[in-house]
Amino acid sequence: MEVMDQHPQQECHSAGEIHDRHDDEEAAARVEELKKSIEAKMTLRQSNLKPERPDPAFLRTLDSSIKRNTAVIKKLKQISEDQREGLMDELRGVNLSKFVTEAVAAICDAKLKSSDIQAAVQICSLLHQRYPDFSSSLTQGLSKVFFPGKAAEDLETDKNSKAMKKRSTLKLLLELYFAGVIEDSSIFVTIIKDLTSLEHLKDRDATQTNLSLLATFARQGRVFLGLQLSGPEVNEEFFKGLNITAEQKKLFKKAFHMYYDAVVEVLHTEHTSLRQMEHDNAKILNAKGELSDDNASLYEKLRKSYDHLYRGVSSLAEALDMQPPVMPEDGHTTRVTSGDDTASSAAGKESSAVEAVWDDEDTRAFYECLPDLRAFVPAVLLGDADSKASEQQAKTQDLSSDAAAEPDQCPPVIEDNLEVALDSAAFQDGK
Repeated sequence: MEVMDQHPQQECHSAGEIHDRHDDEEAAARVEELKKSIEAKMTLRQSNLKPERPDPAFLRTLDSSIKRNTAVIKKLKQISEDQREGLMDELRGVNLSKFVTEAVAAICDAKLKSSDIQAAVQICSLLHQRYPDFSSSLTQGLSKVFFPGKAAEDLETDKNSKAMKKRSTLKLLLELYFAGVIEDSSIFVTIIKDLTSLEHLKDRDATQTNLSLLATFARQGRVFLGLQLSGPEVNEEFFKGLNITAEQKKLFKKAFHMYYDAVVEVLHTEHTSLRQMEHDNAKILNAKGELSDDNASLYEKLRKSYDHLYRGVSSLAEALDMQPPVMPEDGHTTRVTSGDDTASSAAGKESSAVEAVWDDEDTRAFYECLPDLRAFVPAVLLGDADSKASEQQAKTQDLSSDAAAEPDQCPPVIEDNLEVALDSAAFQDGK
């Protein structure tokens, strides 16, 4: 009996060992994959830092026609990982010497998803290794995303789209710097100096966007801030090869921490205002029993504004390896609402729109636009068939009672309806 009891324990122990071994194998595979990825980056960086560009005679043998080059340039506006290989083959077959500016403009206009960034880096590397003026022109073009000027078309652009465009452009700039296409890190100094300007704290939409961008930079560009790097030794070796000086790291770190302290102060101020409004609303509720629509809407707007700001600050703190700010609690106040969420949703709609939680529209749609299960799952599994059968049986009983109460009125019609209803109910039960 004791021997039989030992078998389940032995089986569980063996299953645990197999599971642990499987986890170790997966972890080792991830580390190996990361090593290969970094080694590929190092190779690409060396090729970009010392490009072996073809001579003009070779380029003249390629297709230089306006029609062909225009067609290829149009495809640069739709860079994606799926089209990377085909597009690079086409770029190798044309001479863009006279169309570098147009090619740069197309890349700057491309709506890149996070999954397309590496494809864009590969394509930009190819163009950089062929055309000497490509890199400087690209750097200038991408920087305009952050400093667009006061063009009318820019003022009319959707704020959420602008925020996502800035995020994808910042990611692309960082990867281009890591790949050696961009060698001068001064562009990041200019961008970070603007994003951490305390003047932007007066505009809540700009503050939300900047917090998101700064968190992205801190996560992806930890080496600029002197933050601890994780991963295999080859990872550390790669980032050391970027030659970011201690003075530059000090400059970035100071800008980030000064901005963080300032935005935390704004958060505390808004938290104090929120608590005071909750005190006032509690008094009104005790006196009148309800809040006016204006008071409820104003409170919801302030609460949503505070919640969005707190999430942005916490995200930045996490990216900087810091603890998020702790707000003082007040046990005498509670959050109060009017019960009508429609007005509160409208009040906070504009603020939440510019938070740019998602990297792109496809990612947002994947999480927010849920499919209708009734279009994919049989009705039997959802219980719809049983409910329909019950309804049909209830109608049948009503028809039967009506027929019994009025036997002389249109008997053939009633009999026909009854037969149809019974047949339908039987068919539903058969299903």
